[in-house]
Amino acid sequence: MTSKISQKINYSSQQVLKTLKVLFQGNYTMNELIQKLNKAENDFVFNNSIISKYINTCRFCNIYIPKIHNKYYVAKLPFGFELSTSDINLLKLIQEVAKNEVTGKWLKIFDNLAEKLNRYSNTKITTVDKDAFNLSFELFEQAVAQKRKVRLLFKNRDILECVPIDISQKEDKVFFNVFNKRIRQIDAGRLSGIQFSDNSFVEPFNGKQTVVFKLKGGLAKRYEARENETVELCPDGSILVTNRDENEDYLISRLLRYDDKCEVIGPKTFRGTMIETLNNMLKNYGDS
Repeated sequence: MTSKISQKINYSSQQVLKTLKVLFQGNYTMNELIQKLNKAENDFVFNNSIISKYINTCRFCNIYIPKIHNKYYVAKLPFGFELSTSDINLLKLIQEVAKNEVTGKWLKIFDNLAEKLNRYSNTKITTVDKDAFNLSFELFEQAVAQKRKVRLLFKNRDILECVPIDISQKEDKVFFNVFNKRIRQIDAGRLSGIQFSDNSFVEPFNGKQTVVFKLKGGLAKRYEARENETVELCPDGSILVTNRDENEDYLISRLLRYDDKCEVIGPKTFRGTMIETLNNMLKNYGDS
């Protein structure tokens, strides 16, 4: 009985290692893994359930195997070798040459090398492929500086096009702070990558003033405050919203959508800007 149990454990261990060996070769969907693993077997041994179990066994051993855009790959091992300072400096030099001198084909080749080194090294090496979906903090900061929108690619395959604001950290988590209808704080751990968008933007939160406005009726009941806003309930059922540092053009555009359900309380200068905007709109309709 003990012998049979040992044989079963040994067999399962071998199958786990076979699965890991294939994953080392590249990024594959579940169907591709099934085909590759069964190719070396005499029978149809591997299926979705079996492979999922073996991948979870690897994960239990702290081998990081994420599933991104329907493909599995080994992202990091729980052990690795240390690169020296001269090794890192040499790789950075090659990166700079690759960015400025070589074609897309050789950029991809360099990225493949960098990905392999990242699996085995205890030092993170940034890839440079301009077409790759890289989770790059430098890319995010570059988008902020160039006033370009970005696409956040989530591990669940969702995509969010948004305005990048800044990067923050709380305890051991890193967050991308972005604007899409409202300020959002996105946990970097939920993302598989970042892309530049072709669209530029006007900074949504470069204002230096506090604006107070009142919302009435049904709008007051369903209004969701932004993260840069505080709300005070009034006795008549309306609400007073205090908005801090929102770009003036963004805020005016938003408040105009609220029609007569919105009244700007202050400051006086912002009230004047709203009045001027409304008067200019009325001029489009003439005296009729």
